[in-house]
Amino acid sequence: MTIRYQVDLSIGRITTRAFGEVTIEEALEHFDEISADPRYEPGLDVLLDLVDCKSLPMADKVRVASERVAADSSSLRFGRMAIVVPSDALFGMLRMFHTLSETAFNDAQIFRDRDQALQWLAEPGPTA
Repeated sequence: MTIRYQVDLSIGRITTRAFGEVTIEEALEHFDEISADPRYEPGLDVLLDLVDCKSLPMADKVRVASERVAADSSSLRFGRMAIVVPSDALFGMLRMFHTLSETAFNDAQIFRDRDQALQWLAEPGPTA
């Protein structure tokens, strides 16, 4: 699988990293994994690191993923999400994901730099 994640309850964060070519099926499987993980707690922040992701999802795939997250938002609720992307094209696609899935997150921002994303997550933010 080209998506890996780690739950760190000491800082209240799920860190997800994608590598290489990621399919929509892998993304949906990732959501299932998190929702079944006994360490998952509602309100955890998310760092979604796509710097090593080589695929660019098409708009219809982004819509499927965002609809899945939004549909699960009653049982799978997150705090803030910082997304790190390597390109302008992926930045645009993730803006669409953010807009369509915003009910699942208290706040979300997209960054081109991982350190800036981590700094933003470390700052106080809105609560559920």
